[in-house]
Amino acid sequence: MKKTILFIIAVSIHIYSYSQTINAIEPIKIPQEKIYLHHNDTFFLTGEYIYYKVYCLNDVTDKLSDFSKIAYVVLVNSESNEIFKHKITLDYGVGQGDFFIPSSVLSGNYKIIAYTQWMKNTSIDNFYQNDISIINPFQSDQKNILPNEKEVSVKTVTLEKGKIDKSISKLNTNGTTFGSRDKVTIALDDLMNSTKGNYSISVKKIEPLKTPKRNTAIQFAISNSQKENIRTNTNKSNIVIPELRGEMLMGKVFFKDTNKPAENIKVALSIPGKNYIFKVSNTNKLGVFYFNLIREYENKNALIQIIDKHKDQYDFNFTEPAALDYSTLNFEQFIITPAIDKLILQHSISNQIENAYADVKQDSLVNIKITPPFFNKPTYEYILDDYTRFSTVKETILEVIEQASIRKSKEDFFIHVRVYDDNVESSLKSLLLVDGIFVQNHNDIVNSKSSSIKKISLVNEQYVYGSQVFEGIILLETFDGNYNKLPVMHVGKKIKLFKPIEKKKYFNQVYDSSNNLDRIPDYRSQLVWEPNFNLNKDSSYSFYTSDLKGDFEICIEGFNENGLPVSISKIIKVE
Repeated sequence: MKKTILFIIAVSIHIYSYSQTINAIEPIKIPQEKIYLHHNDTFFLTGEYIYYKVYCLNDVTDKLSDFSKIAYVVLVNSESNEIFKHKITLDYGVGQGDFFIPSSVLSGNYKIIAYTQWMKNTSIDNFYQNDISIINPFQSDQKNILPNEKEVSVKTVTLEKGKIDKSISKLNTNGTTFGSRDKVTIALDDLMNSTKGNYSISVKKIEPLKTPKRNTAIQFAISNSQKENIRTNTNKSNIVIPELRGEMLMGKVFFKDTNKPAENIKVALSIPGKNYIFKVSNTNKLGVFYFNLIREYENKNALIQIIDKHKDQYDFNFTEPAALDYSTLNFEQFIITPAIDKLILQHSISNQIENAYADVKQDSLVNIKITPPFFNKPTYEYILDDYTRFSTVKETILEVIEQASIRKSKEDFFIHVRVYDDNVESSLKSLLLVDGIFVQNHNDIVNSKSSSIKKISLVNEQYVYGSQVFEGIILLETFDGNYNKLPVMHVGKKIKLFKPIEKKKYFNQVYDSSNNLDRIPDYRSQLVWEPNFNLNKDSSYSFYTSDLKGDFEICIEGFNENGLPVSISKIIKVE
């Protein structure tokens, strides 16, 4: 019988350990999670895509989990090296991604692994794992997948026509044999349970080789239910914090001269862009700060600044997640022989033809949802082209912006926002953002040319943000958003973010009078990849075959609203 352990942790405003442990204030229970990964295949050639969908499940209810907001998907080779590592945004427990296998990837045996930060409190045996075999036909040395004298030759596999996995439904098609570029329509019947849930569908050509088995959702559920008492925390004194609110960034501020942690120091994070992010965090007694990134953002570049009049005394570094130990992984040994060289050659030629026409069969990125900034809406906006243009920002503020002024303290100028209440006056500084970048020293901005400034916006009231209070907010937006051109942006430390990959809407080939692809070669081995498939008895789904001949497998995977796994498959032939 499966035993599930509930970790009792505590949520605190501060993190009281540099190694991602947390301080106890009020304990709450967070159940452990598990991940199922629906990937399109287990056998690939370089030049192909690994497509996948992440299903993060609550280990207690078996339903989709809304705890972790980030998952990680990794491809590891038999030498324990990571070939790729993706960060995936989870929306109510589901996410998606893909990886194009370049010619730099060697032939060999690999594993695809998926987990959340919260799952790192358990053994790697509890992460999702599946063997993957890759052949690089451009590689001269194929020793990694060649048999030795003791190994048996690779045998081709005879496929069972019309094979259907046991599931809640029967998959019907408008035939079992199709011609090139034919329309295939699938429908479901014999539905025994609720189909509301989350599903994905893949239709891919099957090569007649003995390749690693792909885990179905049903097989995953059965295997998972047989695990006993293995979800215990391997190091209860050092609990890895779950990413409950969003992507988490952590770091540590310390004194430059002593390397001792600096407590109660304010740290600002700026990620520029149309959907810019600005955050302020305080360090705890161990000098640790952290940011939760809830909103989507497009820029991989960020700026970190210490907010302190003695900021030159401090330095900081970011906490990188502890590396996973892959040494215990066991890899399935996929091997090839000269008997299948023609099959591999034809497969490779088809890939090259498809990649040559990739420009006319492109996937499209799903636009990032633009959300209001942290202050919601500015009180005033000035489009500078609507006014007389002045040469400097200083002149523009003085002559155009009624709710702001230029002040001077000793040798320093700063922009001051007049708050809505004339009786409120303080020594607080106004928050200045340029293209979403926080500017502490206003001097360079005040004296810079205004020709690149498109718009100036203001919030004319005191604003409490994080642990910092500002006397109003003033925002400068440039025409091209190129904040790097401004000299003030050299203040602080630029970092490269490991951001979640962008979602895609995948190309779907259609042959009808509305398209112009009839004369384009079509050697798709992947006929369909749809990570957001609607499983419905009353509806049908259609796709088109390619010019490739052979057996293709239709696979539908997912989980219904009650947490029950769904695995449906059928093989069709293209002649």
